[in-house]
Order: sequence, then structure tokens, then C-alpha cells
Amino acid sequence: MHLKRGITLHSELVDIAEQLYINNGTIKPGTASGLYYHPGSVVPKKKWRHLENAEKKVLIAPGQFSDFRRSIYIGEVPAPLRKSLMSLGLHNCKEIDQVIPEIKKKEREVKTLSRKLDVFLRPFSSTGSYKFHRITRAMPNRETITCHFIDDRFIYIGLHIDQSRSFTPYTAANSGNRISINMGSETRYLAFVNLTMIQAVNMIKKRSGLSYTKIDADHIAELFFKYCPDYPVVKAGIKPYQYYIAPTDNFFHDATTLGNSEIDVTTVYTGIFDMPY
Repeated sequence: MHLKRGITLHSELVDIAEQLYINNGTIKPGTASGLYYHPGSVVPKKKWRHLENAEKKVLIAPGQFSDFRRSIYIGEVPAPLRKSLMSLGLHNCKEIDQVIPEIKKKEREVKTLSRKLDVFLRPFSSTGSYKFHRITRAMPNRETITCHFIDDRFIYIGLHIDQSRSFTPYTAANSGNRISINMGSETRYLAFVNLTMIQAVNMIKKRSGLSYTKIDADHIAELFFKYCPDYPVVKAGIKPYQYYIAPTDNFFHDATTLGNSEIDVTTVYTGIFDMPY
């Protein structure tokens, strides 16, 4: 199946196309990794290639970032802020459990950095509606990284929507978006399907014959990947101290660290980021 026009990607990085890859769909996660996945979860197929010119025209939007509800923006933090982020030394942590103690040891630096991050983020939001969400930590060499700790076990969920608030597939676009800054030492990847939830609903209905009332936010991912396993997944490389802004309630996604050897660390803010230029 070919890419459809949907979620668009914006960036001022001159080599952004070199950071983009595409495959030919999704599969159920294998068991060789020893990880536990929630039933119905899927991961991207592992055969990736760079986008062809026609695919770039569909995905990469020229001009300014417009509708934040259906747009991804990839940028790079300015050099002074990068220097401050690096001063925390989180990119040097070799174990996940080292990250939070390292932050606690540098309370004064963290407070100063929080003010600098606010100065950096303020022009991105016309409403000023955003807040610190968390610092995420993930293992390297994972097909997908999002998981929940249930019954003494980490359960991975594969490609998903965040559901940061209660919504239906028809109101998911109203949930706002988030910014995620890579503070690790290696490139991490945002893997995603470039379709909004309304587009996903329409594709499910066309292929399955299900009524719209049977497709809700809790089951839309499982239904989409059941009936549309051949829809391509895109992955965008986010290099150290680059960031993405994305409406993660309104499209299927997850980060992947497959092939990496160092732990993954990111800083995440949520809210409304509608002015990244």
C-alpha cells in the first residue's frame, strides 16, 4: 500500500530527508527478544529504506508548520541550551537506574535548566498552555519502547496512541501535542503511521465493514493493524539534542531504539505547541 496524504512532517533541517525511512507495514512482535507484549500489539517490519521522491512529496510539507493537530515538526535545540542539557551528564549514564539519582544530585542545575527550557518553549505555544511531563528512560535495542509495569512484569504495547485524555477517534485532534527532546548519546527514532484517527477509522470501516460505533479509542489500534497490516510505517531519526513536536493522541506511533547500545533518555513536555517557527 502507498502512503496517503495525512499527517505531514515539517523541518528546517537541511538534511531531514536523510533521517527518514519507510517500510511496508507491521507484524506481530516476535518472541526471540524475550519481551512481553500486550495481545494484539504490532511492531514495524524491519526492512527499511529511504523515501522515494513521490513519498517525500506526500509526507514532507514545504513552508511553515500549519495545523499542529496533524503535523510533526523536527528541530534542533540551540547551542546554548544544548550545552546546558549536556551539563546534566545524562548522556553518560550507562544504566536506567542512574538517571534519576544523577538528576537529584544536580538540583540547582536542574532548576536553572527548567527556566531555560521555558524560555525556549514559550515561543512555540501561542497560548502558553504546556507543562513538564517527565523524563523518559528506555532500554537500547528495542523494537518499540513504550511499556507498562503490570503484575511484576513490563508489558510492551507496540504502535499505539497515547490517550493522554479521554477522547474518541473523532475528537483526538483536540488533545494537543507534545515535544520530546533527545538527551541521549545516540539517534533514536520516532516510528509512526502518517494518518489521523479519522483517516484510520475510515480505512478500518472500508476494509472491515464495521460500523463507526464499533471503532473507539481503546480498540482503534488493534483494529487498524488487523485490517491494514500493509500500510507503511515511517521512522524519523531524532539525533542527540534534536526534538520532535507531534500530536501523539492523533496518530499511531512509538519510539524505537533498535540497533542502539546506550540507554535512551528524553525530556517531554505536553500541551499546545502550535508555533514552532
